[in-house]
Amino acid sequence: MTTLQSYDDLPYESVPITDTHPDYLGALARLFGVETAPAEACRVLELGCAGGGNLVPMAFHLPGSRFVGIDLARAHVDEASAWISELGLDNIRVLHRSVSDDLSDLGEFDYILAHGLYSWVPRPVQDAILAVCARQLAANGVAYVSYNTLPGWHARAGLRAMLLQHCAAGAPASQRLAQAHGLFDFLEPALRLNPADDARGLLAEIEYLRRAPPSYVYHEYLEETNEPVWFGEFMARAGAAGLDYLADAGIASMLPETLGQEAEAMLAGETDRIRREQLMDCARLRKFRRTLLVRRGVGGRERPDLEAFRGLGLHADLSRAGEIDLASATPEEFDLPAGGHCVLTHPVAKAAAMLLASRYPDSLSWPQLRAGAEDLLAAHGSPLAGAAENESALLSELYSLVAHQAARVSRRAQPLALDDLPTRPAAHALARSQAGRGRVLASSRHVAVDLDPHGARLVAALDGSRDLDGLTAWLSDHLCAEGLLPPPHAALRDAVHALLWTLARGGALSSGGGEAA
Repeated sequence: MTTLQSYDDLPYESVPITDTHPDYLGALARLFGVETAPAEACRVLELGCAGGGNLVPMAFHLPGSRFVGIDLARAHVDEASAWISELGLDNIRVLHRSVSDDLSDLGEFDYILAHGLYSWVPRPVQDAILAVCARQLAANGVAYVSYNTLPGWHARAGLRAMLLQHCAAGAPASQRLAQAHGLFDFLEPALRLNPADDARGLLAEIEYLRRAPPSYVYHEYLEETNEPVWFGEFMARAGAAGLDYLADAGIASMLPETLGQEAEAMLAGETDRIRREQLMDCARLRKFRRTLLVRRGVGGRERPDLEAFRGLGLHADLSRAGEIDLASATPEEFDLPAGGHCVLTHPVAKAAAMLLASRYPDSLSWPQLRAGAEDLLAAHGSPLAGAAENESALLSELYSLVAHQAARVSRRAQPLALDDLPTRPAAHALARSQAGRGRVLASSRHVAVDLDPHGARLVAALDGSRDLDGLTAWLSDHLCAEGLLPPPHAALRDAVHALLWTLARGGALSSGGGEAA
């Protein structure tokens, strides 16, 4: 077995991938008629686990489950292994193995993850990924495989071809990256003078890559292999390996109604599920897929079961500036943490969104959510509508939020929120370790929380020994030591307070004061 030199030269930036969390995958599987192992007691295998940024936080938060990662880059394995040792975790191991190796000694897994791997390896390794999933999934297990897809990726293929032509093959990763940015410098002025649509599209892609992590630019555009594939072709390969299609990690992409009435009517006569999905990929010019697979014969539903939806927990990181009208069906916008917004109209749905926002990161059961929303309406809204009307409106609007991933499903209700900030805030060991290693934290909901360098330094220092004023003074001293002029004390204190609440909503703080857990 060898190692991957390009990944050793430029390790892939390893961060939490929310859609790969076993709690989310298990909830989706239940919606589509498959009952999987609970996240709290499952076995997870990640193929191409990089430095453990996705798998290690799962292991930290789910001590009753077992995790195995494999990666062919020795630098990745060494990084992940050192981190696991630092945290003292005994439920995870990362191995220097190839997907093409015989992995049968590792046993069966309830969830197998392959994010950012399939399109970036040669065809024999792609076949090996599907073979591992077919051979080592538990009876009702779920495999998550992401890949670049056609026809949308055609738009990026031209820029990749230019970069491969321009950048010296076989040169170190750092040199090829410098050459890539040199090509960007050359192209941008000319593209700005070109009014053609394809020039504007290319310019937008270059501007995006300027902001992207270097590891993404290199491994997406400069690696020898990057094979986008049609969904129908991918499923033919999966079928040959003994796997069936369960769902997509983003439910909205599976719903013909999201393409408009005319497209929905045209798709209504298409009985072949795979062909229908392929047609929707064409309509969306889709570039990337996150496909969920099960063993052949496991079964499942073509559309989500709304009765099963009532049996799941829901959580949503929403916010809203200003008051919300609970007395009428006036549309109201709720802001999403990554930008953008969602719109709700029915008073009971708006009340439910308020409740989810106030309780995040708690996951609420359907009865909790319905009762809490109706209590808010009774106190602040219009007279309650009939129970059936409220139930129907709540189900319709919240399911739409989940389909578009503005709200997320969990297998069960789970209280995680802090009622108030501890007097002496302490970040848990994972958050402090991540802050010391970089700027991305994994929240308790497995969402990446990006910090600026000073925020990361503050999190690493949250050992439970300082109160808010002490933390403000510490950060002020740190800024001075860096040769920077700190803001006025009151403004800096407000900024520290806001960061602490961001950490609290991300589940990064211990539940009590004093020393960190």
